Amino acid sequence: MADIAVSAALVLVENVLPFIEGKVKLKKDVRGDVDHVKSMLKNIESYIKDMDRREETMEVLKNQISEVRELAYDMEDVVLEFKYHVSDIYCSNRLSEFAHKVVDGAKRPRELHKISSTIEGIKRKMEIVSGNMRINTNIPHEEGTSHHSGVGDGDHAIHQIHREDEMMGFEEEKKRLHRLIYEDSSCMMKISVVGTGGTGKTFLVKTVCESKKVLAFGKYDCHAWIHVSQTFKIDEVLRSMLKQFRGGRENLSLPSSGEDLRAELTNILERKSYVVVLDDVWREDDYEEIVKALPESRLHRRIIVTTRNLDVAACRKSSDHKIELKGLTSPFDWQLFCKKAFQGSEYPSELKDWSEKILKKCEGLPLAIAAVGSLLAKKRQTPYEWKTLHDSLGSEIAPDSGLAIISRILWPSYKDLSINHKSCFLYFSIFPEEYSIPRGRLIRSWIAEGFIKNTSGKTPDKVAEDYLNELIGRNLVSASAWDFDGRVSSCRVLNLVREFIIQISEKENFVTALSELGASSGEKIRRLSINHSKINLSHLMKGKSSVRTLFVFAWGNSISPSIGKLIHHSRLLRVLDLQGICFEDFPDKIFELTLLRCLSLRETNIEKIPKYIRNLAFLETLDLRQTCVTKLPLEILGLKFLRHLLVYRYNVSNYVTFNSVQGVEVPPSIGNLSALEKLSCVKANSRSGVIEELKKMSQLRKLGIIDLKRKDGKALCQSIATMEHLLTLDVCSASEEEYIDLEYDVVIHPDCVLQRLYLKGRLEKFPGWISSLKSLVRLGLKWSRLKDSPLEALQALPNLLELHMVDCYTGELLEFKAATFRKLKILYLEQFEHLHTVIMEEKAMPELAKLTICKCEQLTMLPLGINHLSQLEELLVFDMNSEFVARLKKNSEDRLMVSHVRDIRSFTLASNHSFSSQNLT
Repeated sequence: MADIAVSAALVLVENVLPFIEGKVKLKKDVRGDVDHVKSMLKNIESYIKDMDRREETMEVLKNQISEVRELAYDMEDVVLEFKYHVSDIYCSNRLSEFAHKVVDGAKRPRELHKISSTIEGIKRKMEIVSGNMRINTNIPHEEGTSHHSGVGDGDHAIHQIHREDEMMGFEEEKKRLHRLIYEDSSCMMKISVVGTGGTGKTFLVKTVCESKKVLAFGKYDCHAWIHVSQTFKIDEVLRSMLKQFRGGRENLSLPSSGEDLRAELTNILERKSYVVVLDDVWREDDYEEIVKALPESRLHRRIIVTTRNLDVAACRKSSDHKIELKGLTSPFDWQLFCKKAFQGSEYPSELKDWSEKILKKCEGLPLAIAAVGSLLAKKRQTPYEWKTLHDSLGSEIAPDSGLAIISRILWPSYKDLSINHKSCFLYFSIFPEEYSIPRGRLIRSWIAEGFIKNTSGKTPDKVAEDYLNELIGRNLVSASAWDFDGRVSSCRVLNLVREFIIQISEKENFVTALSELGASSGEKIRRLSINHSKINLSHLMKGKSSVRTLFVFAWGNSISPSIGKLIHHSRLLRVLDLQGICFEDFPDKIFELTLLRCLSLRETNIEKIPKYIRNLAFLETLDLRQTCVTKLPLEILGLKFLRHLLVYRYNVSNYVTFNSVQGVEVPPSIGNLSALEKLSCVKANSRSGVIEELKKMSQLRKLGIIDLKRKDGKALCQSIATMEHLLTLDVCSASEEEYIDLEYDVVIHPDCVLQRLYLKGRLEKFPGWISSLKSLVRLGLKWSRLKDSPLEALQALPNLLELHMVDCYTGELLEFKAATFRKLKILYLEQFEHLHTVIMEEKAMPELAKLTICKCEQLTMLPLGINHLSQLEELLVFDMNSEFVARLKKNSEDRLMVSHVRDIRSFTLASNHSFSSQNLT
């Protein structure tokens, strides 16, 4: 509803006005008008939230909601215009600063007068809308006007669709649940079944745990099934339990008060064994409130929870055992699809391609497969009809359409989100279908949009990451890749979830995605996503554009003129993301975007950043990765709010070489950017004094520095000691023969949080202070060429998960001793020139899951003791000698040592610089 727009406008007003007042003294009438509008916005926000709670989205309110949204956007625009005209522009000298103040001082009164008139107009419109809403407060609720009213868990819907089907593809989960309920001898047990809405959680539990079946087994005396709504009342839940435990007899009176209900439950259950199913639990607190009312039993007791929320399932209080339902895999998804679409008949061969395309859209979600199949069964079996459905799936999930059941199961999950989480969730409609979004790109955009609340003790990035984890935990967003330490590295939404988001986003005017025909909405466009190379932007280039966020995923050959015009008409942009678009010159029109907070030109071909970058005074993120930029201008120092400065390029064809990374030269006094949290990768130029300047950057969390000379080591160690928040440190010497000298006393703070450390270059001796890094989880040692094995210094690191070693040791023996590297999961060994023996003692690296060995020419034997690595799943070798590879083959006498490894492969670099692979599994 419009509460997202209203809340966003309120946040903007509250955050920006103090800044504005610090620059200019507001006239009393302007101040009063703004306060009055703000007050009305708050009243309307409260009213809309109340309507939303009561499900009163009546037709009669639709026009008013649209009007409120437009007024909220107007207020947002006027505040941004205010900020645009009073913001300070960076000036490199006093003369230009004086000239700027003279020019700005002359035009400012005129602009402020216009803004004051605009606010007065908004105030009058808002008074009319506010008055109309007060009148409509007494309009009675019309039953059935909301397509979402009265909807419970989507798994009840899947139960209706699946009532005659077996749980195809979930037989293992079914057997496990049956075993836990009926065969396990434990007296008390909590079991959680978790998955997104529509995966069949409820149906699975119903199939295994029918009341008659539970009682027929003779293990349990009574059974209750409780559907826990999002707004459940505990007394009603307890009454329902009592009624079911008493055998469902209607004529028995029930206690009225909560305490009496609990006492009666205790009286009935303390001498009985029982099963309670809590279906569709939304929050941990809800679960605890219900369970604490149930008495402990000396006999068998099973509490089974179905939930969409991974946090509920993972909570120790709610789960001794977790069964996670994910999408159906082949061939079960195809079997279910055919059963529904063709009703048991043979499918026509001409429909196979379109059937597979439609099935791919469903991504294994049983409810979606069953619903789409049932809809197709009612259509003519022609490629045209099926193509039409494939192309229009988005409209089909709308209310009163063929697949409305999908939106009904997703709606409760969406509705349960906070305003900020809703905004973050709807943001996924910006990205194309099946687009996997890196975590950093997503959360930095959320922050720039203003979706992330300020939280004491946490950085905005950490709060945003918590938001993302919350959406993943609720099974609304899918993690497409995980980092080595368990963090999500990239994510996406399922195809049909995306269609659901687009439906809401279009209704809310939250995001507009342009196709060949251009935008279809007549409302102001706030967030614009261009994901087609043939577009019509003419309607956006007339007068001032209302676009505040612009993502471009596809464009024709000549981007510069068109994008320049669009940017010129969108001067109040906050987020501009042109990642991957082919252009070489920095678009000058970007410098008109004074209020821009996030700018990504990643993977473009730009080579130079003009000095006018100083105009982007509020910029927080500048992403220039994988560009050709090698030097930043002096004017970059004017970006006082800059938190992320990412400028580096990787040039990797197959193996990473010493010169694979290209960094950037920064101006002197880079330490003036004291708000920086990420700085990577900068050249350690002694003329610019970069190393000394780092001491001023106490907020740094990621630092990448290249071209380091031996003489810079002491200053770098002193700078590192001041960075108590540093999480990632990447250091590379000036050449492969240059030594990195870090053998200085670095005072490691007891709360040091350094997690990732990469050292590239010669080391005379392994720096002793590294052994004190208790939080270190990833370590890379490359081209160190140490005479002594570094393993003795590393084996005490308590949390090391990943270790990369490339040409870091010149010895012949590498020995992993017993009971060392207890948490290591990934080990990578490359280019050990003289290494001929690797020993892995028993109980060394007990958690190792992946081992990679590359280009160790003298190593002809398999690592001795590799058979002790019971958790090893992957063994990958690259360009190893033929004798080593032969020992991995099935007919080899050494094969037994690695028989437990699930995936064994050998790769060889061919003359065309591509790898050929051999599967030795």
